[in-house]
Amino acid sequence: MKKTFHLWMLTILGLAFLVSACGNGSSSSTGASNPAPFNTTKGEGKLSKADSVSVTVYSTGTPSADAPADVAVDPLALDTYYTQTICPSSLTQMECMQNEQSLNTSDFGNFDVASDPIANNPLGIRLVGADKIAYGAINVGGAAVMVSGGIAVPDLAPASIKGIILFFHGTTIQRSNVPSNFITSTNPTGDYTGILLAALWASQGYVVVMPDYIGLGDDTTDPHPYVAYPAVNAQSGLAMVKAARTYLSTMLTGRQPLYISGYSEGGAYALEAANLMQNNPRYASALNVDLKLAVPISGVFDLTGTMVPYLFDNISDSNNPWFSLDPTTSALSKPYLSADLALSFSHYGNVAPTDIMADAFYNCPPNSGSCGTSNNLDGLYYDTNISDAFAVITVAGQATNTAWMPDNNSVAPLLTTTYANQLMQGDPNNPLYALLLSADTYLFTPEFPLTLVSLQMDSVVTPVNTKTAFAYITGKNPTGPYQEFLVDNNNFVVPGLLFGTDPIDHLTEVPFLAVLALNQFKLHP
Repeated sequence: MKKTFHLWMLTILGLAFLVSACGNGSSSSTGASNPAPFNTTKGEGKLSKADSVSVTVYSTGTPSADAPADVAVDPLALDTYYTQTICPSSLTQMECMQNEQSLNTSDFGNFDVASDPIANNPLGIRLVGADKIAYGAINVGGAAVMVSGGIAVPDLAPASIKGIILFFHGTTIQRSNVPSNFITSTNPTGDYTGILLAALWASQGYVVVMPDYIGLGDDTTDPHPYVAYPAVNAQSGLAMVKAARTYLSTMLTGRQPLYISGYSEGGAYALEAANLMQNNPRYASALNVDLKLAVPISGVFDLTGTMVPYLFDNISDSNNPWFSLDPTTSALSKPYLSADLALSFSHYGNVAPTDIMADAFYNCPPNSGSCGTSNNLDGLYYDTNISDAFAVITVAGQATNTAWMPDNNSVAPLLTTTYANQLMQGDPNNPLYALLLSADTYLFTPEFPLTLVSLQMDSVVTPVNTKTAFAYITGKNPTGPYQEFLVDNNNFVVPGLLFGTDPIDHLTEVPFLAVLALNQFKLHP
């Protein structure tokens, strides 16, 4: 068993280096009375000015040319960062040209990297601020919590702002791997989300609001309510828009267009947030916005019909109905993500973790040193703040203490027999499955423009999610304002996880698909 595990260790290391995965949401019932969208009594959406700071100021182009005398501009320019992201030194000139040509197409708004659309943006934006704010949110069960998030703010006159983009990030268990931890010249190991969206979206005139989530960022006391609690996460994102409007009150004046997007785990939260706004018009009034468009990217919209069967299937090259680009990556991501779901449900559902997970999976070996003081997966996920890379490796190692292996990758051995059987059977009497039934975010008819974006092949979040959601929604309203983009992985090339180059996959798609999303924003002013 251990020998087989070691054969896969290099692949695990490659996967772990880039890990950032899935998410979910749930639809809400329409309330006839349209209740107040925010609990102001508990401070929901209230800005904590004392804990909100400017992190840095980016230049869209050459810092020395753009910097006023009284502004300290980060030496890391946004156009340089983006160019180096899609064309790192390990790619050849021809491979870089392929990426640039694929971006310079109609679906991607003819984004011509060679003409430097970030520095030479139509609004003449030369600086983008990167700020971190703290604000009140409401956790599972109604407890008030203080959370954090990042904002990318273009240096632009208020009348020229194109709108607000609310973006929900992908999965992480590392509390510092969040948008408010902006990459800078002095913080090169920060999270890529903030600087990437500053480069692509804020440089084009949008204020980008990026929640860190409950249980991540500055909230070090709560477990992150992962996957099965989409309404809580969507609500906390909308609360951040409220706080951001207070923080930027002199810039964000009057009614603003609102765009909602998200990736992976956050893709489902994006769809849920738009649904919450549709069901209660008082959100738009409270935030002083008009919802223009939702663009979820590779979201986990269908937990019960797609993701549960996917997790229990033994995916391989010969058994791949899920459109996985690399079944090995699919296999190795399952323990890490399944444990995140089980642990979150254990905490918020008041269920003992060993009632859900097999003891050999949950409890770490004696004196392991990697699972916190409790020496179990709770300690690993919530106490250590270890990197996602090390977490993937450790959880995969834990999984091999059961009958699970990369070539026997159904998650059934990771769970107790009761939970495994009930989840596989779709038993609504199982409390976790019952919760998941309420967490499928696509089961409504959107009355707003919606663009669903996914890769044709995805090794972490199967594109069956996007296909299922789009089929359901268009079935309910065949003439609705909906679009689906299934992007060919081979249009773009990135450095391989181990060596050489690969087509883009789930862990490497955002720098490219965010350009497609940008074009959709521009088409819905």
